[in-house]
Amino acid sequence: MSDQVQGQGAHRKRVLITLAICVAVVLVATIMGSLIQTDGWRYTVEDLRNVTNDGEISLVATDDGETEAKTYPVKGQVVVGTLFRPKNAKPGSRPGVVFSHGLFNNREMQIQNAIEAVRRGYVVIIIDQPGHGHNETATNSFSGWNGSNHLSAAKYLYNLPEVDKERIAVSGHSMGGGSTTTVHSLDGRFEGTQTAANFNAGKNMGIVSGFLIQANIPPANKTDPSKAVAPNVKGMAVFKALADEFFFPSTLKQPEYVRQDNFLVTEENYADYYVKKGDSYVKAEKYVKGKAYYALTTEANTYWYLESQQAYTFTRGAEPTQSDDWATVNGGIYANGKLIAQPNGRKLVSVANKGEALYNATTSLRAVYSAPETHPMNHCSTITAANITDFFYNTFGKVDGYRYIAPTNQTWWLKEVFSGIGILGLFAMLLPILDLLLETKLFASLKGEPAEAPILLTRPRKHVSYWLGGLLTTIFGAVSFNNLVDGGNWYGKLGLDKLLDNGAEGFIYYNMGKMAAWGIMCAIFALIVTGLIWLVNHIINVVKYGDDFAAHDEHPFAGFKIRSVGNILKTLGLAVILVAIFYGTVDFIWKTTCVQHQVWVFGPRTFNPTKLASMVKYIPFFFVYYLVMAALAQGYRVKDLPEWATTAINVVFNVAGFMILIWYSNSYFINNGIMPHNITGNGFGNPMHFIHGFPMVPSIAIATVMARRIYLKTGNAWLAALVNATLMTIIGCANTSLQGAVAWVYGA
Repeated sequence: MSDQVQGQGAHRKRVLITLAICVAVVLVATIMGSLIQTDGWRYTVEDLRNVTNDGEISLVATDDGETEAKTYPVKGQVVVGTLFRPKNAKPGSRPGVVFSHGLFNNREMQIQNAIEAVRRGYVVIIIDQPGHGHNETATNSFSGWNGSNHLSAAKYLYNLPEVDKERIAVSGHSMGGGSTTTVHSLDGRFEGTQTAANFNAGKNMGIVSGFLIQANIPPANKTDPSKAVAPNVKGMAVFKALADEFFFPSTLKQPEYVRQDNFLVTEENYADYYVKKGDSYVKAEKYVKGKAYYALTTEANTYWYLESQQAYTFTRGAEPTQSDDWATVNGGIYANGKLIAQPNGRKLVSVANKGEALYNATTSLRAVYSAPETHPMNHCSTITAANITDFFYNTFGKVDGYRYIAPTNQTWWLKEVFSGIGILGLFAMLLPILDLLLETKLFASLKGEPAEAPILLTRPRKHVSYWLGGLLTTIFGAVSFNNLVDGGNWYGKLGLDKLLDNGAEGFIYYNMGKMAAWGIMCAIFALIVTGLIWLVNHIINVVKYGDDFAAHDEHPFAGFKIRSVGNILKTLGLAVILVAIFYGTVDFIWKTTCVQHQVWVFGPRTFNPTKLASMVKYIPFFFVYYLVMAALAQGYRVKDLPEWATTAINVVFNVAGFMILIWYSNSYFINNGIMPHNITGNGFGNPMHFIHGFPMVPSIAIATVMARRIYLKTGNAWLAALVNATLMTIIGCANTSLQGAVAWVYGA
């Protein structure tokens, strides 16, 4: 008995040490994240919720015939945002910028740009747009385009004492880029808008003098391009991906052979297109599905933007003629219609000037930056961050008291690294906590061990059985997801569009329905494949071993076993406790440090508890996938294979299809200028849903590891499935936007 007690004591000690290590990892990651995003704690970071401030501006209402300046109120407001503010700054000494995220994102998606601006002395606000993140002022995700929240946040900056009122900028990605252009139209001092009525309404005051439009098209004036940008604007730039899924149609000076989307070329019209033969192009003589076809046209796609009329008109403020050179220099700075500076190789313009402003009272700067990326890659890109930094240096110059930091000198990626470590620590922390809870009298009955592996199958059945199911489910995962984004006919034929569509009551989060539908399809397929493989092996074992067949039979469905009704309730309770500890820690970290552990598009973030009611409705559908994944993954083990190798193989089986699909789609787009799948089947939704596949990779990988570890402690898949389904559903819902009521209410 004493040996048993000593063994239990040693086990408990190991568990406590493991828990302490996990907590320390999360703590270190949080401290480092705070250090990086506060510029060595020289800044404070504050979570703003519906805050306001007041100021005033002196303006002359020239369009009313006024000649004397009068003061007008400037009412600032941040509905939801994060403020990065220097602890010690002289009045009027710091430029300010408001960054906005894109559609279906949240403010954290602009953290890379915020960190780099803070390092260079800026006061920064990153905002949640209406219907996104914590901003519940609208239930339609597209409300963020209206720009009112963006402009109100810029006015909030204007009223802060340390902000230089002549150096305030706004910027945003995708929808946030559209919001940026809307701010320009609402705030710019255009001729005909300088009236007392507008000023009293907070319009056309010229609060903002810098505009950086990420992944969206700039403002245009078809009547007079020279007036497309307001005269008070010191600088306006466009940052785009070379291969942008949504924006930047391009009109060319002369017809070029432009690669066409595959779905545009059919057996009926192939003769209108060209194919490449060596270094030349010839008319297509026959139709071959999937072949590269080209059109000789002046109407091109985003790939050609730097050679387009649109880029020329923006940078020069005039329509080009046939005698003009239409090419726009990538990263070149234009003023008064002329190129005044351009990059030297890989060195951006600001490097040569050591950050001194190119702007002066007689110029208004323009620039177009293009990077070899796709639209969503801009959020996690050193190229994006460098170009944005370059623009601010050229427009606003260095901040007094700050040395010049080259745009390529960046630290935001370190925050991403530590966030990744923090996320792993948060999930890993649950495992020793589970060990401790299973030692209590209440949950002791949930302890269990996996069934002993049977006698190993003989070759070649051993390898066929082991690899065939994994490979088939991997392939099906990629094929089924591609089907969802490329027309989605399985989605409709199975009736999942009616069950999980955003129009159905309670399903109010964009993209979550299709993700859940994908999981259900994969779960059903995996059950069928596993069942068939087991049946074939069972028949062979009966024939080959006779009465001894049971010793050779695999037990792929053993993980579904339920030991008692009481354990069902205990499993539910234990899952709730683990999820509560996880999100309690996330909430504590945010409230004490304003650090969110997020890597690109994946990470747990806090949410309004009222949203839990609507999130819960998705959990049963994701539970189907995570239960089957947790139960069947235990069958993919070999008796003499190390545990880490077994787990790694399971992870590869579960995410390889997604990773190959994402790699193929993005590399194909960047290299060819067109997407490999039909993006018109569901209009705007198709490329968006394809983008939403990115966070599925870390979600599934982490859940696979968690499922394996929890299964080893409990001997069944139910607890792992509940924990994974709940955590990943909440993470997914909290990181996308609303389309409907905040909470799930019948009859609403």
